Amino acid sequence: MNFSQFVVRNTRRNKHLYLAYFLSTLFSVMIFFTFSVLAFHPLLSSGLDHRAQTGLLVAAVIIYAFAFFFVLYSMGVFLQSRKKEFGLLMIQGMSPLQLRKMVFIENLVIGLFATLGGILLGLGFSQIILWLSKSMIGISFSSYLPVKAMVVTAVAFILLFFVISFFIQFSLPKLNVRQLLTAGDLGKGNVKASLWQSLAAILLIGGGYGVALWARGATVFMVFIPVVFVVILGTKFLFDQLSVFVIQHLRKSERLFWKKTNMVVFSDLAFRMKDNARSFFLVAVISTVAFAAIGTLYGVQDMLVGTLDRTPYELQMTDASTKEITQVDQALTAANITNEKITFTETSAADKIFLTETEFNRLAVAVGEKPVKLGNLQAVQLLNQGGVDKKVDYTAVTIDKTDYEVIQQQTTGAVSVYQPTFVIPDKTQIADASQSVSTLWLTPEASEKALLQVGKTLTDANLPILTTSYTRHQILQFYSPILFIGIFIGIVFFVSAGSFLYFRLYSDMDQDIAKFRMIHKLGLAKKELRKMIYQQIGILFFTPIIVSLCHGAVALTAMYHMFNMSMQLAGWQVLGLFLVIQIVYYLVARWFYFRKVYHTLEADR
Repeated sequence: MNFSQFVVRNTRRNKHLYLAYFLSTLFSVMIFFTFSVLAFHPLLSSGLDHRAQTGLLVAAVIIYAFAFFFVLYSMGVFLQSRKKEFGLLMIQGMSPLQLRKMVFIENLVIGLFATLGGILLGLGFSQIILWLSKSMIGISFSSYLPVKAMVVTAVAFILLFFVISFFIQFSLPKLNVRQLLTAGDLGKGNVKASLWQSLAAILLIGGGYGVALWARGATVFMVFIPVVFVVILGTKFLFDQLSVFVIQHLRKSERLFWKKTNMVVFSDLAFRMKDNARSFFLVAVISTVAFAAIGTLYGVQDMLVGTLDRTPYELQMTDASTKEITQVDQALTAANITNEKITFTETSAADKIFLTETEFNRLAVAVGEKPVKLGNLQAVQLLNQGGVDKKVDYTAVTIDKTDYEVIQQQTTGAVSVYQPTFVIPDKTQIADASQSVSTLWLTPEASEKALLQVGKTLTDANLPILTTSYTRHQILQFYSPILFIGIFIGIVFFVSAGSFLYFRLYSDMDQDIAKFRMIHKLGLAKKELRKMIYQQIGILFFTPIIVSLCHGAVALTAMYHMFNMSMQLAGWQVLGLFLVIQIVYYLVARWFYFRKVYHTLEADR
């Protein structure tokens, strides 16, 4: 057996460690290739949408840069887990030069197969994305042979693996043979946590959360960078110190520590938390970035489009001239759109908006809402369907030194509510008030295509008009490429974060097998072994994810606070989706891990 054959066989023997590294890298190649297929598409290259092409190219560069650091970190973890193997090889006569050469070839081979596999999978995946692109980006792509994307991807990632394979040699463990052989025992023992740094973790994260949740409007921008810095620092202390501090105190509880298999789970948990602190920190930060980025992009689009979706009127004008109103009527007639035109008057006084009972009821009936009925000196407060936060609940409203009792609050879409708005009796007189006349058009039977054409015609005519369908279309045209790119980058970040955890899990497998082998000989049942492994993997997978979900929820809440809104459904949907993905990831990982450990123990019999 020559040296090259030895390297190939050694790679195959370590396939359980290389698997996450290989699959995650393959996924990064596939995503990079998919973005390249879109970015180099002839439709974009011809100048149809340079904005979309630029965004896709920028996203590809971001993914490539992240892939570089991800592969570099993964290789570092992988090499650290193989210290004992390196020691054995050096005892057998392998020189440091040969060891570096072996690592270089291994990484290069894995990188070559990951690149080729990613391109092949990307060919199929990119066709699905091209098919979905019309609804996601608003551009209808045709299939083509992406030769340029294949060449760029192959060159970029082969170069990436070559550079990493070259420089990773110089980061090989600088230990002697004895230290390498006992690497599995290094660091085991009593791990101490700093009380002050543990308290700092609570204060920094708690203070950052408090400021983020307190800020409103433009203040959110002012506190953004300080809060991010404080929370990141607190997160580092959380995993490095506070987690160890908590585990040490839990171990002192005899009722908990001596219960069933908890002693085995807690035996080296403090060391594991300390040893995995860096991985947990990276996973928490990366996952938070993914949650916040996707949640913000999806949430902003949902707010913009949702506001229009809640508007029952297709066209709206305020204080329009007779000529302008006539132009709108003519455009609707030319498009054969049946419509209902409504005109109403709003009165503004003392930072409040007032509508008469008759005016409001006419609008309410037209859009299918419940009309109001008022007595003398009574009023109804109107609320926005969008759920604007920090609303004031009025019990009475004063008009010209006369108090009108607010008998109820009513959520409405008949009128837009952006400041305190009230329905008052018809005969109410308001001094020092200004009035505005709004003209609205309802088009319940019109087709989307006809409405878009009318909206474009009126917008091109520079009329002061809000065209609901056309405005929604323009927002989606602008925002969909950004959302599309953000989602894919977020997915790459999240999958990479899960792969970090997968690496840490399998890098400690040999030590876990040795521990479980000793307990298994004492009569440990399969059910108890499964329970301990599930608990151990659950702690590893969900500790950083729970932290990142909390960070993400606070970040998204702060984002909504910029618009004086509470956390919306879109934000919870994003966080919930990522939690479901992580649960699936955990279920798959624990099944494979338990299967590997148990089969190894059974083979020892």
